[in-house]
Amino acid sequence: MKGWLWMALLLGLLSSAASAQEDWQYTLRPGDSLWKICDRFAQQPDACWRELASYNGLDNPHSLSPGNTLRVPIDWLKEKPIPATAHAVKGEVLLYPVSGGEPLLVQEGQSIAFGDALETGMNGSVRVHFADQSVVLIKPSSLLVVNQYRRFLGQKGERTELRLQRGNIRNTVSPQDQDEATFEVYTPGVVAAVRGTEYYLSVDGAETTRNEVLEGQVDVTGRETTREVTDGYATLAAVDEPPMEPVALLPAPAVVITESHTGAEAVWPAQAEAEQYAVEWYQQPDGALLGQQFLTDTRWQQDLPVGQYRLLVRAVDANGLRGEEAWQPIRITPPPAEPPPVVQPEPLPEPEPEKKKPWDLWVFIGGVALMLAL
Repeated sequence: MKGWLWMALLLGLLSSAASAQEDWQYTLRPGDSLWKICDRFAQQPDACWRELASYNGLDNPHSLSPGNTLRVPIDWLKEKPIPATAHAVKGEVLLYPVSGGEPLLVQEGQSIAFGDALETGMNGSVRVHFADQSVVLIKPSSLLVVNQYRRFLGQKGERTELRLQRGNIRNTVSPQDQDEATFEVYTPGVVAAVRGTEYYLSVDGAETTRNEVLEGQVDVTGRETTREVTDGYATLAAVDEPPMEPVALLPAPAVVITESHTGAEAVWPAQAEAEQYAVEWYQQPDGALLGQQFLTDTRWQQDLPVGQYRLLVRAVDANGLRGEEAWQPIRITPPPAEPPPVVQPEPLPEPEPEKKKPWDLWVFIGGVALMLAL
């Protein structure tokens, strides 16, 4: 093949790759139409829907199937989509790409695509940040699938859908739409839907789901039963069973911190209904989770290097539901510098005894002889 043909082929491949990268992938939902999608996202919605049908090779633009994907050129959009990204990565965190292939070690700032799965090791954790300012902290020994998420700051119509297969997450969801829950987490037993709130969700080895709400409201649905869990309450649902009636969270322990130059100690009064206490400590200012323990004692001690931290203590009831949060700052400072050693002056040398000169002896003898003569 001639050189110019090779060049043309290479340019064509590069052009195709660039074109694919500039497309936004939109997953169709029930009730969607090309007009609705263009009106919601496109800069020029009047002309968009016909061009969008042609761009995706749709013979019948009025026949769309939920779950299918449309390619929308980013240049047509009112605003560019913002990918979800990983932050405060600690320990081993793996990403399983939806496109297949070997798992990847998650790096700071790494983008997360629709369908990717994140798995944390025994000492691993990561925070996932979304375009709408929502944040999900994935704790150790967890597996979370990111089905889809909101990618725009000012657009309605997109939803965040996550699937927690096992482990623990803490969600801070930024309110977007008061008429519709735009953030949903699916577990093997329930789905938790929220508009804007702070809450915990966990799935244990028996696939029991626990949900503890710190702020706002979470609608937990399973087996055709929905529980409205408001702030200060929690519920749990065993697999194939409806969620139980919400119960009040145990109060936050009154934690007292003692700091030293090598670490910190925390103590708190025992609570009658607490089976144990969940303790976590975080690096500041990035908020990375450094460690967690479950204690039956009311004392925690940890060696820590110089730096700033936050300690979280929560009481755990007989159902394994964790109570209100007790946060305490910790600041480990270096020990004071040792004063410089005192330099002792060197002692002066002892004076040498004066040596008598030979003529001094003769003068002495002569003096004695003179005295005897007189």
